[in-house]
Amino acid sequence: MPDGHRSALRRATLALLAFGAWTPAVGAQGRVRLAERDVRLWARVLATHDARTSDTLALDSALRSPIAPLRAVAARVIGLNRIGGRYAVLHDLLYTDADTAVRRDAAFAIGLAADSTGCVALQSALAGNDTGEAAAWAIGEMNGRCGDFDGMLATAKSPTTRAALLRVAGKWSPFPEAAVARAYGSAHHVDERWAALYAFARSRRGDGARFALSASRDSAALIREVAARLMAPAIQRVNDTLSVMRQLRRMLHDRAPHVRIAAVRSLAGYRDGALPAFAIAWSAERDANVRVTMAQSIGAVARDTAVIWQTWWASDSTHMVRRALVASAWQAGAIDALRMASGGSVDADPDYRLRIAMIEGASAAGVDRNATVILRYASDADSRVRAAVINAMAGANDSVKSAAGWTALRNAASGDADAGVRAAALQSFVRNASAADVAVALDGVARAERDNEADARDAALSVITSAWRRDSSAFADTLVRALGHLAAPDDPLLRRRAATVTPLAHWRNAPSAPPPALNFYVRIVREVVVPSLAGHPGSLNIVTDRGSVRIVLDGVHAPMTADHLSRLARSGYFGALRFHRVVPAFVAQGGDPRGDGSGGPGFAIRDELNRSRYHRGAVGMALAGPDTGGSQFFLTLAPQPHLDGHYTVFGTVAAGLPVMDSLVQGDSIRSITASPP
Repeated sequence: MPDGHRSALRRATLALLAFGAWTPAVGAQGRVRLAERDVRLWARVLATHDARTSDTLALDSALRSPIAPLRAVAARVIGLNRIGGRYAVLHDLLYTDADTAVRRDAAFAIGLAADSTGCVALQSALAGNDTGEAAAWAIGEMNGRCGDFDGMLATAKSPTTRAALLRVAGKWSPFPEAAVARAYGSAHHVDERWAALYAFARSRRGDGARFALSASRDSAALIREVAARLMAPAIQRVNDTLSVMRQLRRMLHDRAPHVRIAAVRSLAGYRDGALPAFAIAWSAERDANVRVTMAQSIGAVARDTAVIWQTWWASDSTHMVRRALVASAWQAGAIDALRMASGGSVDADPDYRLRIAMIEGASAAGVDRNATVILRYASDADSRVRAAVINAMAGANDSVKSAAGWTALRNAASGDADAGVRAAALQSFVRNASAADVAVALDGVARAERDNEADARDAALSVITSAWRRDSSAFADTLVRALGHLAAPDDPLLRRRAATVTPLAHWRNAPSAPPPALNFYVRIVREVVVPSLAGHPGSLNIVTDRGSVRIVLDGVHAPMTADHLSRLARSGYFGALRFHRVVPAFVAQGGDPRGDGSGGPGFAIRDELNRSRYHRGAVGMALAGPDTGGSQFFLTLAPQPHLDGHYTVFGTVAAGLPVMDSLVQGDSIRSITASPP
């Protein structure tokens, strides 16, 4: 059959299957009901996604389902698992499916797969009010391969679609400055204006700077915030620097904290003239995160002005401000002034976080010349401090390492009691690994057998893989035999990583751990998906030092993630943890039992990427790479379009937004409880 006829038949078949088939699955209140056969089919689709397989029989059955959300999840799995044999079906769904959400998910899936053969279908979808936003995001994932930005912007008729296309403009090369500038000048909708300014800020191109002064007086705080970012000296290309600096000084007193944060960061870049403005603003500032940002920025302008370090250290004893002051003092070469301000206590503060700040500050100021300061903490009682030493020494040059650093790294790689420290030490060998380092890695593997977490084992395997690639001819027979006796890990991803290491060839055919039984996914569908479809999603309640934040879980688009975090919460996993990372006007991140950003439950879950955007209040899974989610999550403090489609959104803050906004790094998570659907 000719391709054109086959495609037409496919479209006609899908249209026939979709037409009118939605109604029987909808209850009296418009909520979706699933029959038992639908539950099991949905479970098979989840299992297909989770196992990274291509069960086209299950996917094809789901795409023929009268249940629109089931068709939508099947479309997403095709993109997530990159099942090339079904890309044409995604193209057809954009034209034929009766349900808007399915068409949007088809467009999203084409973007996930980076399937440039879908460009024609996506360009057609741009013109539709119901599919344009999803199509714009997908086109952005093609990095300009779908055609001319200016032409596509003309195709996008609705402000929502135009804003979506502007948000991804930075992915074109070269950046379409003129088109984005025209779009900003003609925009009437606030989302479109913000998206154009955001594109300039992300691209760091100077054309957007000419709009910054006028935008800084906009009535919308979102516009003023991005305008302040565009006033940074790295972006500005105007001669009237004095006008820009005057406006930034005014914006230090803006009524919106996020605007003040952006103004602090930009003004610090000008250095001259910023210090008096900072001193005045500090005395009046009451928002904790603005003060943190000022403390982080003062090192760029204060230098050895002793009065600043004394005044600021004495006036705010919160750990995050003091941690930022430590980093800034190292940056400014004023660490001795800060030592005087603290009465010498900063070097051995009881708070481990300040000791880490000393290590990180010394490292940023130059590992080689500050090695003595860093190694002073090598035997610290807190494993997180020892891990910071290891991370710092990994960046030292060989002469410094040969003196003391290499000894510390090798001892930590196999001998430290903490898995995180061993993992950090082993990672330091990866980049330049040789056959001589494999013995250390093998010791690390043996020690990691007793760990609850997999980080040290994974790092040891990275050393072995790197050494084989760079130095295989130097592997002694005894070393090859030792590798030949290593037991194969259950994780298929680890096995694939080691595929090039000849002595580990026996891993390829070793029996794998059995995947979860279908009933595991059936339970998730029944307990998470079904109630969510009926309008009764589950939720998480986070009790913090500053109040409570309630998250409504997305059990339709991220059911496995929602189920995973709910089960962790019910087990008491999150009790007495902290928000270990808060970046003002960006994210507040928690869920790490170690407290330094490297901890987790000892296993990872599959990403469930979906169309939900990172608006303020979106809740996402923190990752160290694809499919590395564990227990760390983040609350989005301000819109972050560059995260869209790259991190799983599994919920939304439904109550407690002011509490979320007030969180500061180090704040306690007293408890997280899960409410069933």
